[in-house]
Amino acid sequence: MAFKWIEKLTQLGEPTTRKGNDRDELGMALAILMLEVAKSDFQESDSEIQSMTAWLKSQDLGLSHDNVTRLLDSARGEQARSAGLFKYTRRACEQMSMEERVQLVEQLWLIAYADGVIDKYEEAAIRKASELLYVSHSDFIRAKFAAEATSKREEQ
Repeated sequence: MAFKWIEKLTQLGEPTTRKGNDRDELGMALAILMLEVAKSDFQESDSEIQSMTAWLKSQDLGLSHDNVTRLLDSARGEQARSAGLFKYTRRACEQMSMEERVQLVEQLWLIAYADGVIDKYEEAAIRKASELLYVSHSDFIRAKFAAEATSKREEQ
């Protein structure tokens, strides 16, 4: 009995293999978090949508371009009915390692940088998501600088 408990504790920090419904729920959570940043400045630009689409396709979610488009459409409706981010950040914390969550925060920064302007509301949305994802402030800042550097490289 005690060995099972210890085994469970050692598995807490390990990312799980995503399958089926878990992947769908995680995909929805990630899309909603990204839309929260994109919409926080009251403008959702094409470059922000392209950034979200590319990143979602690159994740282990099994999504094609058409599926990502449908996911973002569904996420917009879900976000409009949502009362907050906790439900979605909790899902991300359950299914993502700390490294993956830091990468998510970097992606949120890339979405904010996509239109060329970091709005104070975008920064506030990223900060809130970062805190709910239990990402440290130093990782939050590192993610911001990494996204800024990536954004500048893409502009050139």
